[in-house]
Amino acid sequence: MPRQFYSENRDCKVIVDCTEFPIQKPNSPAEQQMTFSFYKNTNTLKGMIGIMPSGTISFVSPLYCGSISDKELFIKSQLMDLLEPNDVVMADKGFQIEQELQKISCKLKCPKFLKDCIQFDASDRIENCKISNVRVTVERAISKYTNILRDLSPIQVYII
Repeated sequence: MPRQFYSENRDCKVIVDCTEFPIQKPNSPAEQQMTFSFYKNTNTLKGMIGIMPSGTISFVSPLYCGSISDKELFIKSQLMDLLEPNDVVMADKGFQIEQELQKISCKLKCPKFLKDCIQFDASDRIENCKISNVRVTVERAISKYTNILRDLSPIQVYII
């Protein structure tokens, strides 16, 4: 991670993101529906990866059906059980987990949404740029990890 990240994000415990793995289309219509990802427009399995601010992968969830939301996957992964009060989780906008983290005295740091305004003010724009720069680093780490997984020989996967 960039050095400036450490000084500005000392309380960040983990940066999370999801990734999807395309799978062969299941025979069963019910399984097709469960594994279909509208984001990827194909049948997938979806997992979540957590990366420490140092860049080390610290958490890998089980794989779930591709139709699962990022929020639901975060909750099912039990990553929250590993967090301590005042920890900060950094994520993208798809992780709408602020309330779940507040219940365990943790915080979510993610890019801000444009709500009723036409554009961000200068401080929000700068903050979003900083978070986006970190997200790029995280996505590169995830890409390396998923490329390793894709190179492994196929394994039998059961839908959970």
